[in-house]
Amino acid sequence: MRLTIAALCALALGASAGGAAASAPASGHVPLLLAQEDYDRPIEMAFRAVLNRPPSDWELRRYRILMQTNDWTEADVRRDLRERADYRAVRLRGGVTAETVVRRAYQDILGREPDPTGLRTYSGKIVDEGWSEWDVRNALRRSDEYAGGAASNFRTASADRIIRRAYQDILGREPDDRGLNNYRRLILDDGWDEHDVRQSLIRSPERRNKRLAVSEAAAQEMVRRAYRSVLGREPDAKGMNHYTSRILYDNYTEEDVARVLRDSDEYREKHR
Repeated sequence: MRLTIAALCALALGASAGGAAASAPASGHVPLLLAQEDYDRPIEMAFRAVLNRPPSDWELRRYRILMQTNDWTEADVRRDLRERADYRAVRLRGGVTAETVVRRAYQDILGREPDPTGLRTYSGKIVDEGWSEWDVRNALRRSDEYAGGAASNFRTASADRIIRRAYQDILGREPDDRGLNNYRRLILDDGWDEHDVRQSLIRSPERRNKRLAVSEAAAQEMVRRAYRSVLGREPDAKGMNHYTSRILYDNYTEEDVARVLRDSDEYREKHR
């Protein structure tokens, strides 16, 4: 079964997906497939170290695939866990409320608005218990409603909503059939989520070609707008150079710059 899963994932990653497939393994070779427990133990250690909990079956599948296809190590898993915004406790600022997080999770996972009890319960988990967006989504995926008689339809519709939003945000278009099918399979069978789809699209040839059209002047203006919007000031020379480079060479968007600035000490000091 390991060979089948790895082969399917490699096929999906290598496909064009309408110009938006994930990049091939950086090592340039086919990695040796180890026993499942050889992957699971470092994944579990990384989760304990970073999130202080064991991984779910869903997460084990996801990181197992990444270790098989991209030669990831435990250190790579730890880095990914630390960088993922959806694993952090929700920061209720900048217009983000617990209710907006819960509503989006319900719409993505169950395809409906939350009922008053669900909205109150999960908003309370975010505010009082430090739940992350991932915690809310995982709880909904484990619900009786999601696992009911229409589970297959729920999961497919949920995956399609996530894929379409990622395509619109990253590539500015609807997904083509090949891309939709590839990413749907990765979400349903291999544990991918919106973060993975978005990162794959960001690394895609189509996105790279779009980024090449951004001039240095345009990138600098994006940085200025992000600084004015988030910090209420013009960027200093160091910040301008750093984020302009990120936009030109690392696929950063204006929203990426704004997100990092919202995580800065300066922003926290201004919004105490």
